[in-house]
Amino acid sequence: MSIPFYDFPSSPILIIGALGITVAIAVFFVSFKKYFNSPLNKERAEKKKSLIKEQKELNERLEKIDQDLKNL
Repeated sequence: MSIPFYDFPSSPILIIGALGITVAIAVFFVSFKKYFNSPLNKERAEKKKSLIKEQKELNERLEKIDQDLKNL
């Protein structure tokens, strides 16, 4: 009894197709990273502003709590 062994097809069309898919995935990954790390990304700028605003509000609340505790 022998184990069947299948050769990978060596058709140029299949090789070119596999390389094309690999290049497409690489381009998608790189462009995705570049877009979301771009300083021109409006969503990122809005998110950053909202996080800064939220941090300021939390700091103000903490200061108020500290003052209330000192007054006790």
